[in-house]
Amino acid sequence: MFKNIFNIKLKKQPNKFLGIDIGSFAIKIIEIGKKNNTFSLENYGELQISTSEENSFREFKEDVLSLSNNEIAEAILAILKEAKINTKDVNFSIPDFSSFFTVFNLPLMNKNEIQEAIKYEIRPYVPLPLSEITVDWNIIEGKVGQTPLKVLGVAIPNNIITQYQEIANLCNLTLHSLEPEVFSLGRSLNPLLVNSKQTIALLDIGARSTTFNIFEKGILTISHSFNIGSNDLTERLVKSLNISYNEAEEIKKFYGLLPDKELDISIKDILLPLIDVIINEAKKVFREYFKQEGKEIEKIILGGGSALLPGLKEYFLNETKKETEIANPFLSVAYNPILGDILKKNGPSYAVTVGLSLKGFE
Repeated sequence: MFKNIFNIKLKKQPNKFLGIDIGSFAIKIIEIGKKNNTFSLENYGELQISTSEENSFREFKEDVLSLSNNEIAEAILAILKEAKINTKDVNFSIPDFSSFFTVFNLPLMNKNEIQEAIKYEIRPYVPLPLSEITVDWNIIEGKVGQTPLKVLGVAIPNNIITQYQEIANLCNLTLHSLEPEVFSLGRSLNPLLVNSKQTIALLDIGARSTTFNIFEKGILTISHSFNIGSNDLTERLVKSLNISYNEAEEIKKFYGLLPDKELDISIKDILLPLIDVIINEAKKVFREYFKQEGKEIEKIILGGGSALLPGLKEYFLNETKKETEIANPFLSVAYNPILGDILKKNGPSYAVTVGLSLKGFE
């Protein structure tokens, strides 16, 4: 899909890769191996921390990600030790809200001209000097040197790249690439996205934000994020029920949008205003896409940890009138059948890490 933002040229292809996703309240690691063109789940691990605002792995200031490098490195090393993972080759994801996306058109030009042209086009959308960002892109339509181009560009602040490099060094890991979460997410669902004739919207409901991604035959054409996520749902329950964050998180996961007759207050009624904001934002993105491309969104795939919120899939289906399903990132990865129920329960939250591991074999 995209080129590697950070890349090491390999003399020999490793037979195992790690994917590491540093979330707001958890770190997830997946180890995937490849043998005889078959991918297999070798190991996985997760470390959750206190879900209070003060203790999140990520701190936010002016939309720039700030990582507590030593603390995160210690957490990663703890997971690797507990899961007995010895693989050193790793890919990291960069959160979508720390990336700047835009779509633009370029006239007919040769390969040598495209780099500078993309920097020029992306400059108005990035509130940082060009010297402080790394630019990457994907050609959506057209061929370089033959036709005009439609391009999806992404810019990553250099200080974020440096932070991830330092974390890898602290963990004694070999960092092969960094990429925005959306590309890892899309790769984990690649068999479904590439083989489908439908225009698919992949909604990633994260802890801090929700990202709407539209795919055409496996190619990402639009990516749009806004700052409402599953953490906001939990905080709404905290304030409405006057309970702790951890209690609210458990109630949210258990009841979701389902009827809750044994409670004095409806959890669904508390959560729906924010869920409706997410759905209305999705509808807005869908309308804009139809206006620009003349294509209707035909299917919605829900990803991220909140994809499994009870009743969410059915509510999306009812409100959007579009086919809706939960992301399954293990479509192309073999695993021990004994893990079937666990992976079905936790699969959507591991989609980014699966995609990162698979990237190592490209």
